[in-house]
Amino acid sequence: MAVLGVALVGLVFVFALARLLRSGRPPTGSKAAVDESLHGEVAEIGARLTAIGARLAALEQSMTQMVDTVPRSVQGVGVVRYNPFPDMGSNMSFSLALLDGRANGVVVSVLTNRDGSRVFGKMVENGTSSYPLSEEERQALALAQGDRK
Repeated sequence: MAVLGVALVGLVFVFALARLLRSGRPPTGSKAAVDESLHGEVAEIGARLTAIGARLAALEQSMTQMVDTVPRSVQGVGVVRYNPFPDMGSNMSFSLALLDGRANGVVVSVLTNRDGSRVFGKMVENGTSSYPLSEEERQALALAQGDRK
């Protein structure tokens, strides 16, 4: 942070000097007038640095919030469609695994047949579930874990 501040002060000095040189003429007038002109430039640069510092602090706060939030967001998704009842229906059933950056999440399975649908949810912690998983649920979980990497 201190290095950034020093770099900004250096840049501002370079820009002020470049601005003075672009004008094509050296400062004229009494020493007091030149000092006053330079004092105004330095004050303007100081105000700009203060504004930049405030914006930098806001960006740092936003970045900290993102660093805290991202690992808890869904980062791995796995879907497997299948037909659990071979004699009826088609691949209308599915298992869906949703995992965050810490391999925590849920596996949701929807079993569909002609008479209706059944929905099952199983929690996942550290990439495993304390509930027994079907083959399709394990496949969906593996897909979600591969998606996170």
